[in-house]
Amino acid sequence: MPARFARFGEFELDFEGFQLRRRGSVVRIEGLPLRLLMLLVARKGELIARREIERKLWGEGVFVDVEQGINTAIRKIRIVLRDHPDRPRFLQTVVGQGYRFLAHRVMEADTSVASASKYDSPPMVTLEEMGQAVLAAAGLSGGRSHRPASANNSAAEADKDN
Repeated sequence: MPARFARFGEFELDFEGFQLRRRGSVVRIEGLPLRLLMLLVARKGELIARREIERKLWGEGVFVDVEQGINTAIRKIRIVLRDHPDRPRFLQTVVGQGYRFLAHRVMEADTSVASASKYDSPPMVTLEEMGQAVLAAAGLSGGRSHRPASANNSAAEADKDN
């Protein structure tokens, strides 16, 4: 039985509550893609064949376009996780075979991440967010000139003299 919660990147997957959260906020995702995500996370690192996904999510003897259903569910998962098939962080496609959940660091718990003391670390941030924070701290964000304020003032005074 999988843990009740799994945390990967900025996401927390609640198996019992049937919810996905990003940085504490519930993410809207349909039932079928969420069930597929739960299957993949529960077996992280394993290749899950398309045929197995079909059996687990639709059962036997179903008369629907299962192939299209799997493709659509995977696409919706990627949108929600902000993942890209060419540069996957979480979801790898093995062409003609199936899918693998890649997250290098998946923390599992029997209680909510919010109440589990072993998860009392600062929230994870993306590299882009970290870079933006560094630039902001250095005063290099917001489209302003990269010159120090004193250089900007000197340049403005020089313009007035001309």
